[in-house]
Amino acid sequence: MKALLVLAITAATAIPAYAADYAGRWEISGRQFGNVPSFHPITDGRLVISGGGGTYTGTYNALRFSGSEQKDGLHLDCTSDGKPCGTLVLNEAKGKLTGSAIMSGERIDITGQRPAAKPPQATAHEFVPKRFHTNFSGDTPPALRIFPGDSVHTETVDNRGYDGKNVQRSTRGNPLTGPFYVEGAMPGDTLVVHLKRVRLNRDYALQASSIAGNAFNPGYLRNEVKGDGVPNTWKLDATSNLGSLANPGERLRDYKVPLMPMLGCVGVAPPRRQAIASSNLGPWGGNLDSQSVREGTTVYLPVFQPGALLYIGDTHAQQGDGELPGQAMETSMDVTFSVEVIEGKNLGQTWIDTGEEIGVMGVGGSLDESLRVATTGMALWLNDRYGLNQGEIAAVLGTAMRYEIAEVVDPQINIVAKIRKDMLAKIR
Repeated sequence: MKALLVLAITAATAIPAYAADYAGRWEISGRQFGNVPSFHPITDGRLVISGGGGTYTGTYNALRFSGSEQKDGLHLDCTSDGKPCGTLVLNEAKGKLTGSAIMSGERIDITGQRPAAKPPQATAHEFVPKRFHTNFSGDTPPALRIFPGDSVHTETVDNRGYDGKNVQRSTRGNPLTGPFYVEGAMPGDTLVVHLKRVRLNRDYALQASSIAGNAFNPGYLRNEVKGDGVPNTWKLDATSNLGSLANPGERLRDYKVPLMPMLGCVGVAPPRRQAIASSNLGPWGGNLDSQSVREGTTVYLPVFQPGALLYIGDTHAQQGDGELPGQAMETSMDVTFSVEVIEGKNLGQTWIDTGEEIGVMGVGGSLDESLRVATTGMALWLNDRYGLNQGEIAAVLGTAMRYEIAEVVDPQINIVAKIRKDMLAKIR
């Protein structure tokens, strides 16, 4: 009996202590008193730790770390541009990180976890929305979690909340489908959205029957005979791909327009945990109202919050430049998209590839500001993609630039700077 007891004690003491596993990729969050530390470089992001045997290095955005494992955890010294910027002390247990950072003399609490394991095969999701949203926000619970490479087939409602069966399923105001949490997407990345299918799912659209006042001279507005406010109804014929007024006067009875189904809204959760109305737009995308955001286009969105949180909506059967009535041909839509993630890199604003053109969205408070934002974005894109200097950029922009005035009636204005890809193909 005594021998058995000694054996049991020996076996128990032979069980090794848990060995912390720090190396690899971590999705971490930094908080001060439960809030995002907006004035410090560690908030939400991807921490990559390399090494072993007690000695480690790490990266988090532009920050670099090096250090060693000590009795109370992994100690890492931070440098930025070669200068000291703080310290990290981390502990790992069963795939979870805890610890703290000292940045500028202030403590930041750190938590982290391993990224979700990506399945070996991409998934084609069939998603039926149960709820729609009128804000771009990171605080809305994800409607669906997806991985890079996955595709989603879903639907949108029109700007009044009516679906393809003419059933009201949401409040008015550009209701959005989503948000879709993209596993592995972290702040500083680019979310790539391939629009594979953007199709009509009903045979009518509505459009305001007056032009927004900021598109006219004041004198015209004073003399304009005001309409009755009844929206124009458009009949949509998917077979002929034409739209016509349901109740035209004599002058417009032969007026037909080619249909071009598009997404008015495509965007991600804005930075700093903001919640911004779906009528608005900015670097995160949003209510861009560009004719170019249509089937076959790829949209590149900067990521500001973990998972990106992608929203789509405000679908139009057709829209003229500027969305002058304040509404396009508003209708519901059948949409399929897929996603990818480009890690650690973004333009800082939305850009698109239509297959024929590259376009950079210039969002600002006025036409001239939007023009500057769009042109600057295209110059940055050319430098990043081709390494062109200022003289070379001037040669390209001075000969190949085109502008689309996409949106002039919402809280922000959108001008899209465009260059045809056959011109870009001439650049080495």
